[in-house]
Amino acid sequence: MLQIIPVIDIRGGRVVHARGGNRQQYPALKSLLTNSVTPAEVISDLQKCLPFQQLYIADLDAIEEGKQRMDFYESLCRSFPQIEFWIDSGIRQLTALSACSQINNLRMVAGSETLADSSMLTQGGGDACLILSLDRKNQSNLGKADLFTEPRLWPKNVILMNLDRVGSKLGPDLEWLQAQRSKAPEVAWYLAGGIRNEADLIKAQQSGAAGVLVASALHNGAINLQTMKRLMQ
Repeated sequence: MLQIIPVIDIRGGRVVHARGGNRQQYPALKSLLTNSVTPAEVISDLQKCLPFQQLYIADLDAIEEGKQRMDFYESLCRSFPQIEFWIDSGIRQLTALSACSQINNLRMVAGSETLADSSMLTQGGGDACLILSLDRKNQSNLGKADLFTEPRLWPKNVILMNLDRVGSKLGPDLEWLQAQRSKAPEVAWYLAGGIRNEADLIKAQQSGAAGVLVASALHNGAINLQTMKRLMQ
C-alpha cells in the first residue's frame, strides 16, 4: 500500500499552484477536480473524488511570516474529522506542538527550512504529532546540517521535500530516498516534489517510500483516480 497525500498550498486565504519553490509567483489553483480556490471547498471536492486519509497543507504566509493560524487549522480539523491534516506553518519551537494534544487529527510539520530548535525532535511525546520535512532547494539542503545526517533526530515520519521538483516534470528524487532509507529503514519516508504519473508512483513504492505528496499530477489529471485508489489499497 502506498499513501497518496494531496497537497494544498495556501497564500492569502486561497489555494495556489506551487511551482519550483518560487512562492511569490504561485498562481491560483486550476484543477480538473474543483472550480474553487477556497481551502475548505477544495478539500470537500477532493474528498468527493476519493476519500483521502491524509492531507498536507502548506500555509505559505505562516511559513514566511512566522505567524501561526491555529484557529484556521482547528476549524479545518473540525470540519473534516475523517482526515488527518499534516500542516506546515513554519513552526520553530516546541510550544507550537501544544495544539496537537487537543486535536486528534492534527499533525504539525517541522520544516528544516524554518526549524530553529532541533531539540524538539527528541523531546518525549512530540513524535506522535510531529512530522519532519527535510527541505531542499537549488540542490542545497535548507536548515541545520545535522537534521539531514543524524538519524537520532528523525521522528517516525519524515518527508523528503525537493522544492526544485515541485510542479516540475523531473520526477521524484528517488536517489535521495534510497540514501536516506539506507541510514534509517525503520523511518516512514515520504517523497514530495516531481510526481508526474502512475509510473512515478510505482517507482516510489518499489523504492520503499511509505507515501508520496502529490499536487500537480492530481489536479491536471495526469494520474487518474482509479489508479490512485488501486495503489492505496
